[in-house]
Amino acid sequence: MKTFADGRATHQSASGSPPSCGFEVIIDHNLMMAGPEGMFQTNKIGLSWRKIDLSGASRGDVFIVGGQRFMVEEMVADDGHILTAACRKDLC
Repeated sequence: MKTFADGRATHQSASGSPPSCGFEVIIDHNLMMAGPEGMFQTNKIGLSWRKIDLSGASRGDVFIVGGQRFMVEEMVADDGHILTAACRKDLC
């Protein structure tokens, strides 16, 4: 993961629990998602990280990467090692 990391993130939970800081993430602009007719490109941003660094995220949580804020809309993948959340840029 270190080879492909796009930056280090801070995760802020919508529930108000203490933030998780300094873990590596991969940012995937125009996230591909599965639908009834196969794969399609979205305007969402995918953030992926190691489960050992952060066990999960929920709708409304915020990731901060390099000064940019990304709000979680939904979790889209969990293979037991890497998690991916579909996000949108948070302009707050």
